Amino acid sequence: MRRSLRLRQFLIIASMTLLVVLISRQYAQVRASDQFTLELHTDMQSSLHSCSDPAITDDAWPSCQSRAFKNLLFNKLSGEITICSHAQVLGEMGHESHCKLLDQSPQFWSAADISTDPAVQVVVNQLGGELWHAARLKARPEIQIMTSDLALQSLLKALFSIRDKQLPLFIPILTLSSLIMALYVTNLTIATLEKLKQALSNLKPENLNNAERITTPFMEFDGFITVYHQLLQRLEDSFTKAKRFSSDAAHELRTPLAILRGQVAELMADVPTGSSLQIRLRSLSDEIERLIQISEKLLLLSKADAGMMATESSAFHLSEFMDELVEEAGTYHPHLSFTKFIEPGLVWQCNAPLAQQLIHNLYSNALKYNQKEGWVKFNLHRDGKVLELSIENPAKHIPADLKEKAFDRFYRGDEARNRKVDGMGLGLSICKEIAALHQGTLTMDVTPLKTVVARLRVPMHMAPPA
Repeated sequence: MRRSLRLRQFLIIASMTLLVVLISRQYAQVRASDQFTLELHTDMQSSLHSCSDPAITDDAWPSCQSRAFKNLLFNKLSGEITICSHAQVLGEMGHESHCKLLDQSPQFWSAADISTDPAVQVVVNQLGGELWHAARLKARPEIQIMTSDLALQSLLKALFSIRDKQLPLFIPILTLSSLIMALYVTNLTIATLEKLKQALSNLKPENLNNAERITTPFMEFDGFITVYHQLLQRLEDSFTKAKRFSSDAAHELRTPLAILRGQVAELMADVPTGSSLQIRLRSLSDEIERLIQISEKLLLLSKADAGMMATESSAFHLSEFMDELVEEAGTYHPHLSFTKFIEPGLVWQCNAPLAQQLIHNLYSNALKYNQKEGWVKFNLHRDGKVLELSIENPAKHIPADLKEKAFDRFYRGDEARNRKVDGMGLGLSICKEIAALHQGTLTMDVTPLKTVVARLRVPMHMAPPA
């Protein structure tokens, strides 16, 4: 099962982000409790210290404290802070029962002093089965500030409850942010790979020596880029050697083969007509001619591989050419029937000699691989600015891999491998190259009626090279 990199990265980023949020949320709750407690103790010390002047009477204490902790945490615990003096509540805030409970429990102050101010005592201890925070001035121990730990935790819970109520809004934002981040990270990751893919898809035999050189701002991709450039160099070297071998071999074979053909022709003229030696020389001459044809086709293919096939174009009157071809076919092959559906007046701007070679190759294949008393159907018409030519014929033995391998070099179907059917397996390869040269396509299809259709589609006018 194939997976999406973008989806996978989105799920990873979203999961990691959610995990971080949950961990930080839990950590924040633990840390917030400690921070709130520390801030409460600091505020208690600060407010007591600011009102430690002996001139401040008990009656003036509430207003002094009100001014002292106006912006402190005490203000958040309004109604839960109690200021006591001699077991009585000072001011309007707090509960007198708390003051009496504290006054009746002098052992409360025996707990460790956690104050950082030498003038103030801060204690956290159990009182009435509940944990309390209390502070008093050492110089005036009768003045005390107290609040329960339960009130502090209730404030924390209220704050966290407000935070958690934002989750329905936060989760979609988190999801969208994760998606945007995943897309960005993925695109950043595969940008260089996209460059490689585009560069590789643009590689052609004729542009190997000036193929696009790729650079990347990320050192992690340096290895890929190096391998790509090394691959280009190896391809260029291998292709240069291969096309040089094909071209050189074809050139080198032409001269000795031509000499052999001439010498065999002279020998045939010197021996008695109809003798066994002349028959053997005729067979030898046919094989030499076959080798010459192979070398010529290899030379043409090597030119196509090197991008050196002639591209000069002229007006080729295709409809007239096809009419003449079908007329000649009926004359020279009376055992076959020929039908044609040719749209008149079609002119193809192309390399006429190569175009004729392409059509003749397709036509000769339809003759060679036909049935006894068979037929050939020609169809030529225009589809917009595209010419479509099809040649169809029945065949007795059609290879199962014909459609896929018909244009492979030296490919011949099983029945065609014997010498009863003339051919070298290069004709259709040449046809494919000629079609590509004219920016067209050539296909070979097998119909359910066991017929073979060669179909050529080419533009009426070739686009200028880029």
